[in-house]
Formats: sequence, structure tokens, C-alpha cells
Amino acid sequence: MNRLKNSYRTLLVIVGIIGVLVETNLEPAKFLYYTIMSNILCILYFAYLLVKKQGYNPNVKGAVTLAITVTMLIYWCILAPHSFNMKTFADYAGTFLAHLIVPMMVILDWLFFDQKGGFSKKAPIYWLIIPLVYYVFTLIAAQFKVVYPLTGAHYPYFFIDSEAIGWAAVAGYVSGLVLFFLILGYLFVLLDHKLAKRK
Repeated sequence: MNRLKNSYRTLLVIVGIIGVLVETNLEPAKFLYYTIMSNILCILYFAYLLVKKQGYNPNVKGAVTLAITVTMLIYWCILAPHSFNMKTFADYAGTFLAHLIVPMMVILDWLFFDQKGGFSKKAPIYWLIIPLVYYVFTLIAAQFKVVYPLTGAHYPYFFIDSEAIGWAAVAGYVSGLVLFFLILGYLFVLLDHKLAKRK
């Protein structure tokens, strides 16, 4: 099982690196997107697991899993209907690798390889730190007039672009997303504990 797990995680790291390279084309500004940052977080985390092989913390794994799940769900549920222009095979490949393949591989890694029952009841609250820190980062970056290449705006995504939709709409989106992902986090905890009891 350990050999299979390590092989799978090695593949995940490789796929993640390819996805980041294809999706960004090594353009520095594209590394400012949550998608890319969350994919890099997964690459670094799973590379760490492969090297360290000890000191595994299920709540940290949960934070990484929720962070990349946020990437997948926000893209396919909110952004895809207004999707960025994709004209080449590389555009499609990068999108699917970063927004679907890597997130699903991370979720499946937790589902099949992790011992269940380790998530704490308060963990979902702490798991929100990653997306909320990113949101604060976008607010700071906007003050420096950073321009995101895929939107041409000072914000990476339309639902947090206060210049385009206003602060009231942004507050509504952010509040709704925080509540949704808090619920999602607790669903992870519930499933984790149920699977532990089943075993």
C-alpha cells in the first residue's frame, strides 16, 4: 500500500507541476491567481509528504484538500459559465489539469490513502484561513493597481471585483462563499468520521 500511495503522490506532484507550467506559461502575473497558488500548495505539500514520510497531520491535509476543492468548485460552478477565452489545446489542458485533475487527485488521495477520523470538529473554521488570506491579498494587490492578465482588471475574479460590481455585491459573494465552504468543510469532517466508524 505504501508503494502505491507514494507512486500516486509522485504522479500527483508531476501532474501538478505540468498543470502549473501549462496554465501559467511561466507568466509571472498568472501566479497571482488562487488557482495557481492552491495548485502550488498541493505540489509542495505532497512533495513534503514524499520526503518527510512522518509527522502527518490530518487537519493540515484537510486544509490543503479544502483549498484545492475551492479551486475546483469555484471554477466549474461560478467561473466556467463566464469562462476565460480558451483557443488552443494548451489552454484546455491547463484548465482541466489545474481545475479538475489535480483537485480530484487530492480528494481521492484523502479518500483512499488517509486514515479516517482524524479531522477535529473545529478544523473547518481554520481551513477557511487559506481562501480568506488570498482574498486579503487581492485587496492589497488592488491598491497597487496590479493587473490580472486574464481579466485585465485589478481583481482576479469578477465576484470580488468591487470596482466592477460594487462592495455590496462583493460582500454578498464573499459571505455566501465563506458559508458554503464552511458547510463543505463540515461535510468533509462528517464523511471522515463516518468512514472511520465503518472501518
